Amino acid sequence: MNIFEGLFVLALDDEEGDFVESIVKTIEYLLSGAILAELAVQNRIDLVDERLHVIDQTPTDHPILDKALFDILETPKPRKLKYWINTLTYNNFLGQVGDYLVVKGMLTRHKKRLHLVSINSSQEINVSAKHAIKSRLRDIVLAEQEPDLSEKVLLAFLYYGDILKLIYTHGERKEVQKRVKKLIEHEEGGIGFGDLIDDILASSCEAIQ
Repeated sequence: MNIFEGLFVLALDDEEGDFVESIVKTIEYLLSGAILAELAVQNRIDLVDERLHVIDQTPTDHPILDKALFDILETPKPRKLKYWINTLTYNNFLGQVGDYLVVKGMLTRHKKRLHLVSINSSQEINVSAKHAIKSRLRDIVLAEQEPDLSEKVLLAFLYYGDILKLIYTHGERKEVQKRVKKLIEHEEGGIGFGDLIDDILASSCEAIQ
C-alpha cells in the first residue's frame, strides 16, 4: 500500500462509512499532497525553479498516480506546488481514491458509504487494511522498528497534519510526538526528506489553514 492509500484508509471511519468527522476539512489537502509525495518517492516529478516538472513519463500502472502525472505533464506551463495541491483537491482525487480501493477489493461501498474489507495478514488472521497499517505504524514508533521511506513520509503527513490521533491514544501522543519528530526531522531542525517532499508536506499543511 502506498502513501496516499494508507492515509485514505487511516482517515476512514468504518462504522460511519465516511471520514473521521474531526479531520474532514483537512484530509482532502493532505491526500493531494500524499499523491504528489508518492510520485516524488517514485522519482517521477521534481521542482525546477519552484515549479513542478515531470522527469519520468513512464506510466506507474496505478490509475490515480498516472492521472496526476499526466495532468502535470500536459499543463500548458509548469505550476507551483500550491497550484497542484489545490487542483488535485478540486478535481476530487479523494473520491477517485475511494473508487479505486473499492475496485481493488480493500473497501466495499454500500449506499455511498465506504467500509473496510478483511484481508489475510501474515499471521493468517483476518484483519482490515486499516488495522494492519495502524499496527505497523505503532510498531515503528512505539517498538522502534525501522520504517521504510514511504512509512516515514506517511508518518510525516500524520504529524504535520496534526492527525496522529488516528493511530495513537491520548496517553501515548506526547511521547509519540517526540519520537515521530525525531524520525522525520533533521537533528538541527526542519523536515528531513529533501527539498521536494519537504516542500510537498509544507504546501499541503499550508493549504489546510
